[in-house]
Amino acid sequence: MGHGGNFPDLLANRLDNAVCLAKEFGLSTRVVITTPPREASRGPLRVVRQRLADDGQTLELTVAAE
Repeated sequence: MGHGGNFPDLLANRLDNAVCLAKEFGLSTRVVITTPPREASRGPLRVVRQRLADDGQTLELTVAAE
């Protein structure tokens, strides 16, 4: 079941909300956390990048703290 470009735009969403929205589209998620090289923020995680994995069913979400 390929989704092509038919998946939600989750940029800037909080991680928990993004995962729920992806599930509504029938997509599983893989989360990658990125942090700055120095002191990391402790704020909520938000999606800063998304891409559909090669399997066409997994949305890779790169997140960073606010």
